[in-house]
Amino acid sequence: MVHVSSDNKNGVELEGPIKELKQINNDINIIVEQLVDEEAALHAKYELKKAPLYKKRQEVIDQIPKFWLTCLEKHPVITSLIEMDDAEAISYLRSIEIHRSTENPINYRIEFYFGENPYFSNDRLVKEFDFSDKDNIKVVNHSIDWKESMDLTAASKKPEEEDDSDDSLENEDSSFFCWFSDENGSDLADLIANDLFPNADMYFIEDSEDDVDGDSDSDIFNEANEIISDGEIEGAPTSKRVKLV
Repeated sequence: MVHVSSDNKNGVELEGPIKELKQINNDINIIVEQLVDEEAALHAKYELKKAPLYKKRQEVIDQIPKFWLTCLEKHPVITSLIEMDDAEAISYLRSIEIHRSTENPINYRIEFYFGENPYFSNDRLVKEFDFSDKDNIKVVNHSIDWKESMDLTAASKKPEEEDDSDDSLENEDSSFFCWFSDENGSDLADLIANDLFPNADMYFIEDSEDDVDGDSDSDIFNEANEIISDGEIEGAPTSKRVKLV
């Protein structure tokens, strides 16, 4: 922290002007926050309008094997959350759908639709978010019905009898599927609903290794940084929290 003296070499009093500058900056930040909220609402409104086109897009995606697995693995942030076993389970993923509220499109439900698979009996995995009050985000989780001995999140589950200081959650076996039971996970939801999903064709087609200019990846990382608090994805499995540099 830089200490600023109340006066400088010329004897000019600085404490008052600096205090005033801080107050003005606070007022500016309030307006910036309003802008961010309005941009998010506008983005959500037009995402809702795109719904029929996304449905049409899915009809094309149905012809492409492992489309969504490829997109998830190509995403510069989400890929680091996917273990090898996760990828095998996600290979059965047929579609991702984002169902937005018509009354308030910033609120949405994320649905992952799966084909018959050896991991769980659900045909879809669901997680719901209500961002009406950004200081009190409401999340509704839907359970995964794992088949016997196939629970990919088992290694991350902390037995009730263990002490809070136990580090059993900090292991290399944390699964992407832990997100579906996380109490929050809104930052990762934002990546899925507002980046991965609308830009799915870009992630599938684009080969980042051939991206010589790097502009595309840079833009993605900049956007990801904006929604990641303290350098981490909130709600990501503990051992997979992503720090961007």
